[in-house]
Amino acid sequence: MQEISILTTRALATERKFTAVADNIANVNTDGYRRKDFEFKEVISRPAGHATASYVADRGIVMDFNPGVLTETGNPLNVALGGEGFFAIEVDGETQYTRRGHFVMGNDGTVQTPEGYPVLDGALGPIQLPANTRDIVIARDGTISTEQGQIARFGVFNFDDETLPNLTRAGNVAFMAPPGATAEPVENPMVVQGKVEASNVSPIIESVAMQDASRAYQSSLQLLRTSEQLEEKAIRTLGGIQ
Repeated sequence: MQEISILTTRALATERKFTAVADNIANVNTDGYRRKDFEFKEVISRPAGHATASYVADRGIVMDFNPGVLTETGNPLNVALGGEGFFAIEVDGETQYTRRGHFVMGNDGTVQTPEGYPVLDGALGPIQLPANTRDIVIARDGTISTEQGQIARFGVFNFDDETLPNLTRAGNVAFMAPPGATAEPVENPMVVQGKVEASNVSPIIESVAMQDASRAYQSSLQLLRTSEQLEEKAIRTLGGIQ
């Protein structure tokens, strides 16, 4: 039974790894997507009357916040971050944080995501441009100017090293802060106009990871089936002893 328990934990952990890699591959072309990774840890068990056993326990999904490549779009409201931080958006009354700077202007002049969620300034208020705005210029610090002068400034925020790994996903390209955590404004942001940040997923690396995870999962299942067969055979043999 101990061997079966060990193999079961390995199969389940590998299955979750496979799912994370599949999500990465599905979002290789999603602007602002942050690659998922899956952490394992070894758990040593020494139950009474049994040999020492090494179990596989997962530490859950973690995000890879390394930057993606910046790609040119030519759209004046498309922006990317050449350094640290996130843009802030409001979704159903909650603040979310994203690296996807594919923004548009709504009919009322509100700067928003393609889904219609308002993009926020440094005070977490919506950014509003005058009607019939032309010649939008966005400075390195996120200041938005038009023919009427400076209008607003994109809010760029970041989290400390302890909080960053604990951000939770809100869809594929946005994150939410854990309870009690506070996003701090980035003092010297690097906002790049006319570009967006691509996914940080490498198709080649993820394809290799998919093959490795698939082989490991199949191997675990095969070993699990073999162990179950051996255990059933031992039970039948012992059951036949008079």
